[in-house]
Amino acid sequence: MRSLVITLIALLMSGMAQARELVVVSGADSALVQLSREELQKLYFGQSSATAEGHSVVVYDLDSTEYRAEFYLTAFSMSLIQMRAYRAKQVFTGRGRPPRQLGVDDLIARLQQDGGAIGYLPVELAEGLTILHRF
Repeated sequence: MRSLVITLIALLMSGMAQARELVVVSGADSALVQLSREELQKLYFGQSSATAEGHSVVVYDLDSTEYRAEFYLTAFSMSLIQMRAYRAKQVFTGRGRPPRQLGVDDLIARLQQDGGAIGYLPVELAEGLTILHRF
């Protein structure tokens, strides 16, 4: 156990365990320009389907558990288990459904087709898309 802790500390200190920068994006032709963390929370938690300016938004998740876990922890300080529990309660009470999950390529294609669609990606994959929020 002690060697595991030492190894983890060494990884953290060396920068090898450094988190990648995630961005929330929309298509290049989208009317969306910027989203606050509060707006993102309302959208991703199913509390709203539009921005403060009245733009209708469709939210997408990545199908990668690694990216989803990193996004929810970084954006909302929630583990993936906590988010799944929240969404299960929403579905059970009829208050909402979780966002559809897409692969990276499918998400990028959807964002380019639908100006009201948003999703998150590592910044290095966001070329040609509108960055709405950086984490």
